[in-house]
This record gives sequence, structure tokens and C-alpha cells, in this order.
Amino acid sequence: MKNRLPPLQSLIAFESTARLGGLTRAAEELSLTQSAISHQIQHLESWVGQPLFRRIGRGVRLTAAGELFCETVRNTLKTLRDGRERIEPYRNMDSVLLACSSDFAEGWLMPRLPSLKECYPDMEIWLITKEELRDIDRIDVDLIVSVQSLESTELISVPLLADRAIAVCGPLMASRLLALPFPDVLMAAPLIMDEHRPEWAPCLAEVRQGGDVPHRSITVDDARLLLHSAVHELGIAMVSQLLAAVALQQGRLVLLPQIPGFPLSGLWLTKSRLTPRTPAVEIVFDWLCAAATAVV
Repeated sequence: MKNRLPPLQSLIAFESTARLGGLTRAAEELSLTQSAISHQIQHLESWVGQPLFRRIGRGVRLTAAGELFCETVRNTLKTLRDGRERIEPYRNMDSVLLACSSDFAEGWLMPRLPSLKECYPDMEIWLITKEELRDIDRIDVDLIVSVQSLESTELISVPLLADRAIAVCGPLMASRLLALPFPDVLMAAPLIMDEHRPEWAPCLAEVRQGGDVPHRSITVDDARLLLHSAVHELGIAMVSQLLAAVALQQGRLVLLPQIPGFPLSGLWLTKSRLTPRTPAVEIVFDWLCAAATAVV
């Protein structure tokens, strides 16, 4: 008996009764009779070999063993529900799971997604913004946009976009900085620093060698905060051209062309060499490649 697992319905009845504190309430929640709930719990108690509830008036309360077992049951049911959510995209053959950085998603991808949806109204994009991925497991990820090629016997990587760092600031600050030559411009406004790039830019070392020390305004650890700090007129930021493109087009940021920029790591698009999970994967792969080569 103990080698056999109890029916799932018994676990559900047990968890509902424990949570609601009574057989009647559990029966109402699960649209069953009270006797059916009682039978499920008796079956489960027979399986564990000890009582899980004791009666308190018209209700029930977990025994000490019941409390421990209830935690296990709740975790088990949660695992099942989470597993169902994990495979939810498989129900939609027009779904694509795309892993990329939040910077790329916000700065480059989001403004272009409406054109994809216009061509494919039923397309469902699952954006997975997390740390750099190095593999496709074909369950959680269909496509990867990353800063390095992941080419292997199982993966195909193609160059997607080039990127470079550019100096930007808000429009009010730009009104007095655009006319200033380099390096004077760096002494006329504070710098917004990126914690991950403390040197700010190669050109800053040359300025410091000349004896000038630009003022620092704020230091952040997120590229989007770097951009938003410049939008809010906190100083000059050195940001990804891809991330800043929309803000520049909308006039929320202004390029300071006299400040030298520098190349950043380009982006690569990766897919599996195996048959894609859905036909939509190839559609989005081709669309991303075409959108990257289109004139902005």
C-alpha cells in the first residue's frame, strides 16, 4: 500500500480541508459532497498510517503529523501548478520564448514589436529577461539575444546588431553644452557614472591627464537608470546607442557629438539547430534579422 502513491484528488481534498478548516467548506470549494471529501481523507490517512485531522466542534484541525504532511502536499501541488505554467506556451503554436537583456528589450525590441504584431496578430511573444544565457533547452527558451556567439554543434548564432557607447544628456542641458568643444564640455556638466564601467569612457583618461577632473553627479548599476538619469537632466551619460535610440528620437535625450564614443559588444541571435518548438520561432528569427538590417 505504501509503495503506491495516493490519488491526486485525495491530496487536493486534504489541502482544501486543512486550509478551510472543515469538510463542508472543502466540499463546497471542490464541488463535491462532504462524504466524498471524508472518503478521500480517510484514504489518505490509511496511506500515511496515522490521523491527519482531529475534530474540533463542527470543524477539523490538523494533527502534528498533519501539519508536517500538509506542507509537503502544498509544495507538491504548487510544483504541479508551476509545471503547468512552464509548458503553457506549448498550447499556442504561435508562441515564441525569447531570452534577452532588459536593455535590449526596452531600448530596441519594444518599439519594433508592434510591426511584428501587425503582420502576425496571433503571435505571442514571451520575453525572458535574465542574465546572459549560454544554451537553449527547448523548453524554457526558443531564441537568445546575447553579447556573444553561442555557435555550437547544437546551436546557430548569427550577428544581429552592432552597438557603441554615445554621450547624451537631457535637452535643457544640451542647450548650453552643444556649442562647447571637447574636452571643455566635460567640465561644464557633471557625469553620470555606470558602476560597471567606472572609467566612463576612454576619452576621460585623456582629460584627467591634462589636469582636469570632471564632477560626478550620480552612480547607478543599471543601464536603464543610466539613461533615465540623463533624461532627468542629472548630467552627461555614456549609454548604449541601441538603448538610447527611442529616447533620442523622441527628444528626451540629445546626442553630444563632440564627445568621442567607443564600440560596445555587438549582439548575436541564437536558435537551435533542431526542429523549432513552433513554426513561429522561425518567423521571429527571420523578422529579427530583417528588422536589424532595416534603416532606422
